[in-house]
Amino acid sequence: MTISIIMSKDRLEQEHAMLNRLAVGLMDDGTQVIQVVPTHSMIELTPYEQSVTLAERTHVPMPVSRLLRKARRDEIVNTLKKANTTIIAAFGKHATQLALDVAPILDVSVLSEVVSMKDANKTKSSSKIWRWFAATPSIERAIAKRVGQERTALVPLGVAAHDFNEGNKDSPTSNGEFCLTILDAASEPKATRAILESLSNEQGIHVFMELRGRHQHRIWQSVQELEMLDRVTCLRDVGELRLLVAQTNLIVLSSHKMTVRTVFLEAMRCGVPVICQDIAGFDMLVDEETALVVKGDWREPLHRILHDPDLAARIGTAASELVSTHYGSAAQIEAFEAAFSLI
Repeated sequence: MTISIIMSKDRLEQEHAMLNRLAVGLMDDGTQVIQVVPTHSMIELTPYEQSVTLAERTHVPMPVSRLLRKARRDEIVNTLKKANTTIIAAFGKHATQLALDVAPILDVSVLSEVVSMKDANKTKSSSKIWRWFAATPSIERAIAKRVGQERTALVPLGVAAHDFNEGNKDSPTSNGEFCLTILDAASEPKATRAILESLSNEQGIHVFMELRGRHQHRIWQSVQELEMLDRVTCLRDVGELRLLVAQTNLIVLSSHKMTVRTVFLEAMRCGVPVICQDIAGFDMLVDEETALVVKGDWREPLHRILHDPDLAARIGTAASELVSTHYGSAAQIEAFEAAFSLI
């Protein structure tokens, strides 16, 4: 069997390590893998592309205008046909569109990844996608209600098995500061502002913020108004800084609209506690067990974690055990193979 894995640029940038582990695991089990990634304009390979070179790889323009889709389809069809592709798995919106363009000509089935409840609620039974694979049980159930149980499968994101903290002396917490990371900080500026206000009077705290998207200027304005420029470090994308995230003292998920990502799952596996909003589909975040879920006011849960190390340790330990059991790479590969075993 040959599986063609098509990956959008955003999924590669955020999840190149996970996608690489998935490809390696499939090849170890005897499946041939060809990876289809977006064409880039750089002469040298970008960091995320360097991480997915263990399988055969081909580049295509992604996305393209409607007028160019036929030419792109004809180009990639020949490549996938030569590779004897028997099934296509798509990661990301643009990848799914490409997969649906070429699948009818190749006469192969398409699987498509779903990592948010928002996307789960957009699935349609009339779609040409053969099966959606969901990152959590709740997302899987939401898809099943719309398209039927036979067209969905639970495939959890797989996190690295190694310990990020082991033997590392350059931890951001090594200087005695309490360090926390806010993911998707610009997605909901009001929530991030409330988090910063809750931390403004706390001493010995440094904040790393993942800052991207159209509301970045509002976050910078909040940091300046709260006079926290010396206590905040802004990061473009923490996907390349997993070691830093896994060694901070706290992960804060400021947006209730974010997608399931391995970067915070890996931090949870390392015992980093999480404070979050109530995010639909995030089954791994159980209030008072594996996370603290905010119910209106950010100040109270932040204060609890900051000043109750026993609570932070208990939540971190429970989260680590849950992620280790249900979100390891081996579990992902096994579930992914089962998702297309009926072809």
